[in-house]
Amino acid sequence: MSQLLDLDAELAAGEEKAVRNVRVRRDSSASSDVQRALASKKSKDENLPPKAIGLLKRAMKIVEDDREAAAKAAKLCLDAVDLAPESALANHALAISLEKLGRLAKALQFYERAWRFNPENAEVYLNLAMLAWKLDMMDGAEKFLRLFLQMAPNHPAGVINLSGVLRDQGKFDDSVEILRAAIYANPEEKDFWNSLGTTLLEKGEPDQALTFYAEALRLQPDFARAHHNTAFAYELLGEPEKAVHHFREALKTAASHKDVIIMTHGLSQSLLAMGELEEGWSLYKTRLDPEYTNVTHFLIDAPRWDGDDIQALRGKKVLWIGEQGLGDEILFLQLGRDLIDAIGPDGQLYIAVEQRLVEMVQRTYPDAIVGSHRTIKREGKDLRGVTGFEDGLSFDYWTPFAQPACAFRTKVTDFPEAPVLSPPEADIAHWREQLGQLPEGLKVGILWKSLKMDSKRSKHFSAFELWKPVLKTPGVTFVNLQYGDAADDIAYAKSKFGVDVHTLDGIDLKNDLDQVTALAKACDLVIGPTNATTSLGAAAGGNIWYIHPHGRIWTHMGTGRSPWFTTTRSFFGKGYADWIAIMKQVAKALAEETASIKA
Repeated sequence: MSQLLDLDAELAAGEEKAVRNVRVRRDSSASSDVQRALASKKSKDENLPPKAIGLLKRAMKIVEDDREAAAKAAKLCLDAVDLAPESALANHALAISLEKLGRLAKALQFYERAWRFNPENAEVYLNLAMLAWKLDMMDGAEKFLRLFLQMAPNHPAGVINLSGVLRDQGKFDDSVEILRAAIYANPEEKDFWNSLGTTLLEKGEPDQALTFYAEALRLQPDFARAHHNTAFAYELLGEPEKAVHHFREALKTAASHKDVIIMTHGLSQSLLAMGELEEGWSLYKTRLDPEYTNVTHFLIDAPRWDGDDIQALRGKKVLWIGEQGLGDEILFLQLGRDLIDAIGPDGQLYIAVEQRLVEMVQRTYPDAIVGSHRTIKREGKDLRGVTGFEDGLSFDYWTPFAQPACAFRTKVTDFPEAPVLSPPEADIAHWREQLGQLPEGLKVGILWKSLKMDSKRSKHFSAFELWKPVLKTPGVTFVNLQYGDAADDIAYAKSKFGVDVHTLDGIDLKNDLDQVTALAKACDLVIGPTNATTSLGAAAGGNIWYIHPHGRIWTHMGTGRSPWFTTTRSFFGKGYADWIAIMKQVAKALAEETASIKA
């Protein structure tokens, strides 16, 4: 038994999911680096016994194959470490095997041992940085990458990964400068141009990013990653036709099945944004592929219904289960009536939703049986099951929440006009009474940000100070519907604009979804980005104004507004995140709304 590592315990623990999903750039695999070192005089310099060298060579040949092979490799490497505990190569190889197994914290420990025994090995710095990045240890990742680049100046893997780490920290200008210097030294390196485009894209400048993606494609016209990134930039700019072209080009030379899945998913949403519903929904199925990023694995012992044969549902017990976020569950909730009609009176629809939605969905579909889903993490995977149903219940079919759309929403005319949610009239009346106690004027609920506002997400939301023309509209009383901590922004509105944003008592804006829906319905108007709150109000038939960062939203299905929620209105500018123009539009429309009510 090794004193350094209980490998059996590590294998039993399964994979640790990376805190941060990163796309690592390497010119060769980490195992190849160790293999080359083993074949050179480095292994002799470390006084590795021949048996240890043999163990490490066997391990590095199989470690990349699959999880079972990685487990065998880890055992071989651990035996080598026991033979030569202070060998940097042996510790390095064990770290690589542990990382392949998803035992990230332990891998970090052995990378650090390898570094301590041989601080001159540049590859260890790179591997340490990549693992720290996955673990969201951003300062450490940046430090090790800078050290790597001191030892290997302008190395493409070092430059590109450092630019990515800086980008993920929101240090966009630093990321740009690193890449500019690298391009000046090596202007023919396509990956530098591609990475510079991605930094500008994440900064919220997709129009500028296109210039650099175009240069990457000039250098290599079949560069799949640059085509994919170009497509994403056009998607943000609200030009799905161009996005579709580049997604299709990317798929021609995609490097892996995982890349195919990611690109196909992007293509599906661009097709839906164009109104190409049949092909769009067909390709949208890729979100369920096990290789898709952050896919949910469902623990349901029944065949999955993918929407191909509606008649197959007749008279059957069907589980319809939430698959993505709360907003998506609300969006696709209207498909429940179609499922109930397809199943007929001799079958039964079972619905599993987020726990906070259970009571509301049961009221909405009294002839269905509603429970909730529960998700656990095992071996780095999100595993989802259901609860709240009778013990021993078996289903004839199950289907994820969005999947019935490919059967029931193949044309824009398939979308019903009636709202899907019906909050109790007593709750709506209660909130109207509360709103009536506020100062006179149109009662307008507002929300302006996401609960998670990191450097990647914040570009999709208007800065609060840009709400000034809206908040200064005469004749309006504003009501806070923003869940999370909004106190600083509300204080800012009071001190800078002289505007009160009123927070009502007796409601948890994050968790009390029944009352949030009733309050949104009770308001004369609600303005905000697409999220759970605005979706709840819209699903109840409330007067909802969406503010979008761009104008061709995939859920609009090519119509310029949401066909899912017919009482809504959408505002967007030209290009991407044209917030000043958008807020001027909203302010003008709000003034007109106020004037029409007074008239």
